Amino acid sequence: MEACPFCAYLLGTARCAFITRTDRVASFVNVRQYDRGALLVIPITHAATVRDLEPEHVAAVHVEAARVGRALFRACGCTGLNIFQNNGLDAGQHVPHFHVHVVPRYPGSDPRRIFQQADFEAESFEKQIEMAVAVQAALEV
Repeated sequence: MEACPFCAYLLGTARCAFITRTDRVASFVNVRQYDRGALLVIPITHAATVRDLEPEHVAAVHVEAARVGRALFRACGCTGLNIFQNNGLDAGQHVPHFHVHVVPRYPGSDPRRIFQQADFEAESFEKQIEMAVAVQAALEV
């Protein structure tokens, strides 16, 4: 397997603005913010696509996506939310580690616009951390 950037985050060999992390899933700020507060949720176990992942891990990722999504409404004041997932290069998946996008939307956001990694500059790590702290503070206990 080629080096997986998400596995590097989990191993601590690359910086990541984690929001949550359990023995099954992790959520973190997307490096490329195509709407303020865009997050990713991944399984701790490496699996490239939904076809490679056990159903209980798929479920755990989606439960966490809903939880951090609710926190985004409080943390960012968004008025809508997209939760989506791509499988394989031909479907628009950029990183070969199963992940779910959690994207807050605001008045004026284009709900039909999907993420194209090349369209957005990487956000500074400091800004990523600021967002992670804000979402953590807004999580339901």
